[in-house]
Amino acid sequence: MLVVSTPQAFEDVLKYQFMNFPKGPHFKDNMQDLLGGGIFAVDGVKWAHQRDVARGLFRAQELRECMTAAITRHTMALYDVLKKTCARNRSVDLYKLLSCFSTEVFTDISFGVTLNCLRANKELPFQAALDRAQRLTTQRFVRPRWFWKMQKRLGLGAEDQLQLDIKEIDATVLSIVQQVLANRALTPEDGRAKNASMLSLFLDIIAKSPKTEEHQYDPVYLRDVVVNFLVAGRDTTAQALSWFFYNVSQNPHVETKLRREIYTKLPELMAAECCVPTLQQVNRLVYLEAVIKETLRLYPSMPISPKYAVRDTVLSDGTFVPAGTMVCLPLYAMGRMTHVWGPDAAEFKPERWINPSTKTIISISAFKFVAFNAGPRMCLGNSLAGLELKLVAAALLSRFHIHVENPHGVGYDFSLTLPVKGPMNVRLARVSAGFA
Repeated sequence: MLVVSTPQAFEDVLKYQFMNFPKGPHFKDNMQDLLGGGIFAVDGVKWAHQRDVARGLFRAQELRECMTAAITRHTMALYDVLKKTCARNRSVDLYKLLSCFSTEVFTDISFGVTLNCLRANKELPFQAALDRAQRLTTQRFVRPRWFWKMQKRLGLGAEDQLQLDIKEIDATVLSIVQQVLANRALTPEDGRAKNASMLSLFLDIIAKSPKTEEHQYDPVYLRDVVVNFLVAGRDTTAQALSWFFYNVSQNPHVETKLRREIYTKLPELMAAECCVPTLQQVNRLVYLEAVIKETLRLYPSMPISPKYAVRDTVLSDGTFVPAGTMVCLPLYAMGRMTHVWGPDAAEFKPERWINPSTKTIISISAFKFVAFNAGPRMCLGNSLAGLELKLVAAALLSRFHIHVENPHGVGYDFSLTLPVKGPMNVRLARVSAGFA
C-alpha cells in the first residue's frame, strides 16, 4: 500500500492520473452488498453514466427548491424538539437527534416521504440497520478477504448481522421505490413537478436521455442509486453538524463571534421566535462559513479514500506506483499535517479561512481541502450540503447555547464516514433576543 500526503500527490491521483486510479475491484467487492451498482461503488462507463445523470439532477431548479423546502421544514421541527428539551432543563443526545433530523431530510428529499422519527426522537429499524451496515461493511477492509467471505457463506458473526441489516434496508427502500414508481405511472407528466423528489427527478432525467437502458427502471437498480445518495447525504450531514457544535462548544470565543455576526448581519433572525434563514441571508455569514470549513478540515466526512492503480504510474514527484498497488488518500490526517496547513494545523482556527483585508473567504485548492473530494469525482452536491449546514447552524445558534456535557468522552466510531461514538449529550440554554 502507498499512502500519499501532499496536495500535489492528491491532485495526481484524483485529477491528472484519474483514469489510472479507480476505486478498484477490492473496493467494489467489499461494498457490493451495501452500495450495489451505485455511483460510489462503480468505475468506468457505469460511473460516467450515473455521474452525467446526477450532474443534471443537481443542476435542476426543482431539486434546489425541494431541498430548501425540506431543510426548512425539518429545521423547524428540530427547533421545536430542542425548545421543549430546553424548557424541561434536560440533556439530549445531539448526535442521535441530528441523525434523526438528517434521516428525515434525506428521505423527504429522496422520496417525498416523512418518517416522523425526529419529533419522536426515536431511531427507526431502518436507521439502525443503515448505520450498522456501514460499520460492518467497513470491517471488511481490515479483515482477510477469505475470512469475511467464509462468514458470509456460512451465515456467521458480523456477516450474518450485515445480511440481516441489508434485508431491512432493502425492504424499506424497495417498498418506497415501488410506491414512487406506481405514483409516477398514475400522475400526468405536467403534474409531477408538484411532488418532486430526488428519485422522481432522476427518473425524469433518464427518461429523456438517449443513453438510457431498460434496467435503469429496475427497482433494484433504483434502490442502489438511492442508497448511495442516502449514505452520501444523510450520514455526512449529521456528522458534520455534530462536529460543528462540538467544536463551537469547545471554543466559546468562536461561539461569541458567530452569534455576534448573526446579531449584526441578521438581527431579524435573533428577534424571531423561530426563523430559518434564506439562502440569501446565510450567504452574508462569512464567519459561519469559515467555522464550517474549519470543522470539515479537521473532521472530514470521509476520513480515508482508497484507490487502486490499474497500470504502472509515475507521480509528479517521481514516485513510481506499480500496477496493483492500493493507494490511500488520508483526508483526516492531511487536514492536520503541519507541512500542509502550517504549525497551527491541529488548532481549531476559523480565522485561517478569512482574508483579513477583504473579510471574504480565502479560496483554497480542492486538493488541499478535500472535504468534498476533488477532480472528476468531486461531490456534485457540495453547494447544497453547505447550504444545509449553514441554515441549520444559523437557526440553532440564534436561539440556543449548546454545551457538550462530556467533551472528553466524545470519540470516533468505526465506519465508512466519521460518526460520533457513543452519546454526545448536550445542555441547552435559550439566547435572549438582542443578546450577542
